[in-house]
Amino acid sequence: MGMVGNFGSRIVFETSDRKILTFSGMTKKVSGKYAKHSVVGQKDRPEFTGPGSISVNFKIMLDVTLGIRPREVMDRIEEAVESGETEYLVIGGRPLSRNKFYIVSVSEAFDVVMSHGEIARATLNISMEEYL
Repeated sequence: MGMVGNFGSRIVFETSDRKILTFSGMTKKVSGKYAKHSVVGQKDRPEFTGPGSISVNFKIMLDVTLGIRPREVMDRIEEAVESGETEYLVIGGRPLSRNKFYIVSVSEAFDVVMSHGEIARATLNISMEEYL
């Protein structure tokens, strides 16, 4: 099994001959916080007030043909969002921050739905932010 990363035990990104669950299009935003001070007759002057929180966005595809049960994974992620769960986000064995993350939001696209409403493939867009 090839462990790619994880968000606690809720989301485990892995690849193996029986299961593929990974992400695509991950973006990470690191920012600083600034206060602007007005100066008469001049441009505003910025003052660094500290680091901003890190945010991460990525997409995951859940597909039964890749050994995934989309509805089960979706339910686990929805629970994490609605309960305010915080966990370390680890990619390649390294946390993306010294701090934990929380899931700000998840949008779900039901790409393929079979008889009786069984979801065969879904695409999720997940937004996370550092929990300070």
